[in-house]
Amino acid sequence: MSGSREATPFDPRVLAEQARAVMRLPDPDIGTAPALGKPRFVNMASWMWVDAADWDPVSATASVSAGSVTVVATPTQVVWDTGDGHEVVCEGPGTVFSQAVYREAGSLDCGHTYTALPPGGAGAKVDVTAVWEWGVSWSTTDGRGGDLEDLSTSSTVAVPVSEIHSVVTHIR
Repeated sequence: MSGSREATPFDPRVLAEQARAVMRLPDPDIGTAPALGKPRFVNMASWMWVDAADWDPVSATASVSAGSVTVVATPTQVVWDTGDGHEVVCEGPGTVFSQAVYREAGSLDCGHTYTALPPGGAGAKVDVTAVWEWGVSWSTTDGRGGDLEDLSTSSTVAVPVSEIHSVVTHIR
């Protein structure tokens, strides 16, 4: 043999799992309109979103002398449990509510309309949970790659649900 040493082969999936294990994904930073702490009203749409600044891929790398593996987690969707037995799936982070966006677009791209009061009656709170799903892939310095099990992060907020009553006082 000459003085060179052949690189020790490595199992890229093992390294990929190591990189995946140390990857830190952000929890969803939940935003809603009406604002958190303010009631949602029965039969009126509520907007929901997560911070779009966090809607970027996250990566981690594990290395050995023979090469390295980079794992990338890419946001795919947010699944919302609205606390009233419904689930809303949003393919993006959702749009932050503003009067200008509302006037221009008219409807929300990620939201929910409560159709009944929660069991505790008007003003009772329901837990709204955002589960942020991430697709995970890996690649090596020598061109190999594949997919790993998806990851998810979640956050929960409690929001009050109420209703508005109207009274007709005079009909012409």
